[in-house]
Amino acid sequence: MRQVRSRVWFGRSMSLFLTIVAVACGADGGTPTPEETAPQPTASPTSTPPDGSYSALIAASEFVVGENRFPFGLVADDGAFLDAATVVVRFYALDGSVGELLAQESGVWRTLEGLALPHEHADGTVHLHLDFRGVYVVDPVTLPKPGPWAAQFQVSGIEGSPLVKTVTFVVDAEPTAPGLGERVPATRNATIHDVESFADLSTREVADHMHELSVAQALGTGRPFVVLFSSPQFCVSAMCGPITNEIAAVSEQFLGRADVIHIEPWDLDAARNEGRLVRSAEMAEWKLVTEPWTFVVGADGRVARRFEGLVTREEVAAALEPLL
Repeated sequence: MRQVRSRVWFGRSMSLFLTIVAVACGADGGTPTPEETAPQPTASPTSTPPDGSYSALIAASEFVVGENRFPFGLVADDGAFLDAATVVVRFYALDGSVGELLAQESGVWRTLEGLALPHEHADGTVHLHLDFRGVYVVDPVTLPKPGPWAAQFQVSGIEGSPLVKTVTFVVDAEPTAPGLGERVPATRNATIHDVESFADLSTREVADHMHELSVAQALGTGRPFVVLFSSPQFCVSAMCGPITNEIAAVSEQFLGRADVIHIEPWDLDAARNEGRLVRSAEMAEWKLVTEPWTFVVGADGRVARRFEGLVTREEVAAALEPLL
């Protein structure tokens, strides 16, 4: 039987995760508000099982009509996370109090190698990033219509087969962030060749190869590339450090074959000197309201895969390899 493992967490609902942690980190300025990021409550589907002792935490905020990646975690009322269970997710399109079952898929557990290193924020507070063990992923799931949806979770492989509370989310007709098949902006983000030090570009403690090219330059190479928006230090979610490390590993794996570009989503001058989180010009150009985001871009300059929130190096590498 699988065992649960206790862990510190910022909130009880991952559907509100990005905004909950934004408050915990003292974000303002360009930080998204709860109204911008959180799915609105709506009716549960028919035949909903009684509420159980586990909650499902949705680890993304933007879902669109068509194929989606649906990442989530499972946490008990006492804060213990459930890892590596067998989970089936049922997806219901909602119409008032009636839910129509339109998809049923298995969630795959993906291990993520994170860090739990404390660092100081711009306002002087010390923040401890969480040691993310992993994330469940349904990928892909086809959500054919916009509007309110609900997800039910059937868990097996652990003692008692616990019930999980139904969660709701919203499917948009069109993406806000660059969608699949769309051309990415020819962003002229600064590179290591434009600044005096690595710290001018990144809040990561270790220098890397992810600042050699701008997006505009990468579009002219004829090679596929990856664009990561994340801030290891000035985070709005606790996902930033682990995700940046995962993508840095991808950069090393594909060095010389594909380019990886890291962009800080927040204006570093405002964050470091004023203690404010204001969206960077690059983040605004890509129409991002949350972070982290990871985009795998083909040699044609179009989005081949996109990942919001937690993603593993294996997922990104698997998306990049066929493009080479």
